[in-house]
This record gives sequence, structure tokens and C-alpha cells, in this order.
Amino acid sequence: MLTRKDKRVIAAAVALFLISQPVILASIPLDTDSRVKPVVVKKGTHIRDVARLLEEQDLIRSSWLFVGCSLVAHRGKIIAGEYELSKQMSIAQIAARMAAGQRKVYTLKIVEGYNLSTVGEALEKSGIIERKAFFRLATDDVFLDKLRIPGDTLEGYFYPDTYFYSKETDIDVFLEKIIRRTFAFFEKEDIKARMAELHMSPYDVLTLASMIEKEAKIEEEKPLISAVFHNRLQNGMSLDSDPTVMYGISMSPKALTRVDLDRPTAYNTYRLKGLPKGPICNPSTSSLLAALYPAPSDFLYFVSRNDGTHVFSRHISEHNQFVTIYQKNKKKP
Repeated sequence: MLTRKDKRVIAAAVALFLISQPVILASIPLDTDSRVKPVVVKKGTHIRDVARLLEEQDLIRSSWLFVGCSLVAHRGKIIAGEYELSKQMSIAQIAARMAAGQRKVYTLKIVEGYNLSTVGEALEKSGIIERKAFFRLATDDVFLDKLRIPGDTLEGYFYPDTYFYSKETDIDVFLEKIIRRTFAFFEKEDIKARMAELHMSPYDVLTLASMIEKEAKIEEEKPLISAVFHNRLQNGMSLDSDPTVMYGISMSPKALTRVDLDRPTAYNTYRLKGLPKGPICNPSTSSLLAALYPAPSDFLYFVSRNDGTHVFSRHISEHNQFVTIYQKNKKKP
């Protein structure tokens, strides 16, 4: 006959067995299949819904076991994000990974001078969104109205920097975060005061800065190029900027022909007076500042020396001489 002590020992053994079984099961992988499945957990998703999703993806054997493991080991902590999981991982490993936020993060680098086309290529290459889908969003009237963009595209509003994206965030929210960086620049009190002095809107500054970005090859020349554009605007002259013409006809950088310069687009600054329709790229902070603070100069012309620098002139006769000199040098083999 069992003694009271024996019964206690047996009860303890049974209890230990019952407790250990879920722990053991949670530590055993479902399968040996190493193929990775992406699982996206959105912000605010309840732990039971996460468990159900994992079970539907055939990554765990029991949603209740996952919930229990997560609650006991990690107090139910799950960080939203995209997780790369496989059947080779146990429930305990999956719960630990989600509690630690070991999610997949995408890197997007927007370089100064990128336009919508190159931003789209960078987004697609990073695996964030397909280029065509990005263009649809970048020209969507509802999205533009929501952000109060005065133009018909998002051109010029992607602040150059390196950004990190995780798929628990909707793509429009991610892009809005980048665009808000540009808005923040124009919300500074000194910038607002300077725009008022120049009678320029943020959109005007973005447009002019994008032209400076494309024309200048070295930082030191940006204020001088800005001065030329400001002086020409004040004198009622056309801006005669090759990069704007190229943008208007979707042409890669090359020597423009007379036919190109005569094409009637909203970006042809040889044919129209004033700024083009809108920005032609995403300018750097230095280009934005150059647009706002041109060098104190009365230059009206500049031409490339074909080495990344420019020669500046005050008179058309002087400018034409330099054009002849450097165009001839450019043609030499």
C-alpha cells in the first residue's frame, strides 16, 4: 500500500511530466524543411491572431502552444515586422525571435539628384515595392492631396538619406515619413523668413534647388550657379538649363540638339520664362540652401569646362567666347 510520502512523490512526478511535455514539444521543430516563409505581423495584431497565422502557414503544430510559450517565456511580447521562418525552427525559437524583433529590414538609399525614376529603381532593387506600383502611388491624386503636394507628382520631395523599412508598415506611410523630412526643412523659422524675403514658395525653392543639383558638379559652385539663375529671373531672362530640357523629354544626359531645345515642354527653360513646371530631381540640403542664399554676384552665364567645373560670365559676348573654346575642346578626341 502506498504511503502518503509515496503519493506525494508520484503526484510531483506526474505534475513534472505534464509541465515538461509542452516545454519539450515547444522545443522540437515541426519538420526538417529549411525553406523560408515570410510572415508579416502588423502593429497591434493580437498574440492569438499571430499564433493562428503561424498555424495556417504550417509553421507550428499548435497555436495554443505558441501562445503559452510566448506568455511564459516572453510575457507575450511580439514586435511587429516581417519574419523569415521555417519548419526547422521550434515554437520556442519563433517566439524568441518575435520577442526580440529579429525581423527583416530593407534599406533604401536616396542619393542627391535621384529623380522619380531612379527612386523607383532603388525601391524595387531593395525589395520594398515594384517600380510600377511606386509610380502609381507617386502620381496618385488622392495621395498627393493628402500630403498637400502642389505638383502632380512627388518629384523633389524625397529627402536624400538612408532609410530603413519593415513590412509591418504600409508603403504609403513609409513614403510619407520620407516626404515629411522635406517638409520639416521648410518649417524652420529662418528658412520661412528667407523664403518670404525672396517671395518664393517651398515648391519654387525645390524646383530651383533641383536645377542647381543637376547643374553643379562641385559643392563650391552651387551658390554661384544659384546666383546666375536668380539674376536671370530678376532680369526676365529664360534660364536656359539643359537638365530641365532633358527631364522634359525623358532623355538621359547627352549633348542636346537644336531640335531638343525647340521642343515645347513644361520643362524647356530655353522656350519659357521663369522656373519650369516643377522639380526635376530630389535636391540635397546644400542645393536647397544655395537656392535660398545665392552668392553675391552679377553673373548671368556659365558654361562647363568639361572637367566638372564651370566658367562664369557677365556678358553674352564673353560667354560665347567661352562656349566656343570649351565646345571645341569637348569635340577633340
